[in-house]
Amino acid sequence: MLSFRAVTARPDYLSPEALNSALAGLGAADLVLLAAHALRVGSPDYAAAICESPGDGNYDVEPALRLCRAAALFGLGEHARAIALVDAVLVQQPEHLAAMFYRAQMAQHVGEPELATELLLAVLERFPDFPGAQGALAGLRFPGPPYRDVLRRLHDLLKPRSYLEIGVETGATMAFAHAAARAIGVDPDASKLRRELLLPCARVFHETSDAFFARQSREEALGEHRLDLAFIDGMHLFEYALRDFMHVEAWSEPNGVVVLHDCVPISALSASRERRSNFWVGDVWKVVSILREYRPELRVKIVATAPSGLVVVRGLNPSSRVLWDQLDAIVERYTPQPYPASGLSVPVGFELVPASEAGLREALQ
Repeated sequence: MLSFRAVTARPDYLSPEALNSALAGLGAADLVLLAAHALRVGSPDYAAAICESPGDGNYDVEPALRLCRAAALFGLGEHARAIALVDAVLVQQPEHLAAMFYRAQMAQHVGEPELATELLLAVLERFPDFPGAQGALAGLRFPGPPYRDVLRRLHDLLKPRSYLEIGVETGATMAFAHAAARAIGVDPDASKLRRELLLPCARVFHETSDAFFARQSREEALGEHRLDLAFIDGMHLFEYALRDFMHVEAWSEPNGVVVLHDCVPISALSASRERRSNFWVGDVWKVVSILREYRPELRVKIVATAPSGLVVVRGLNPSSRVLWDQLDAIVERYTPQPYPASGLSVPVGFELVPASEAGLREALQ
């Protein structure tokens, strides 16, 4: 058992004896809470020491305490010992969800992505909302910068003079439009918006996108400008995202760019129309299939970025009526369609490019 002195660089103002005395009589559950708190505040040395204290003698039989110690040791760089502790728990309880998740995180960190993926899929099969598992799996599936970093880079490359964002939330992504003379945001929920993030050129309309486009003309919203760049991150149902795309394209420059979020679910569960898990992107993925079928002249590429990809659409035609004229039939046909992929695969025809500089430039061609 690793001693307190071996894992801490702190002064000897708290001896192992003093720590054991302070924790004497505490049960394993209390020690787990204390150790978890030490980990949260960035003190893995104390967490390890707490887990090693005698308490009421339940250390050797309490998996949660062993897992806390493993997390502490891993944070201290003792990877092999930490992994051995978790593996020991899994030998005794092969389906211990927390142990499987801890082991997956450790596998990812030490460069074993296949093992990490296998474990995370097993966890999610039993508990789709296991905290952190969906996000961890998305990170494994799409390594590299997350979508906000990719969106920021798109702004840097395109330097749009005019920008429209549907689904503003805090305003953090609207702040990327630093080169724009006009930036428009649409979001019916004003509660999350942090106005200090907004640029002087920005204006946010607190209404649904359907109401916004029904009430506003392009000239009223943008003046003489057409859109250089738009980001659609609104309702997680395909018919809403499709209508947003149609409206945005009609307002865009022919050489403009439309970006859609949440079109690459990490599982069929997260791709359903009905929300059945915390991590949910809905059936926005259908927009990609619709554009490929009804607008094959569009250039549609998907940047593989966590958690659910960014779709980049080029070759816009603001005067096109194809989608408008067939909208009702498209919605009726596509609404009942299930997600046409299993495991970590993507639907046929989805063209993914890496979230790298080369990948972004390919998407923007």
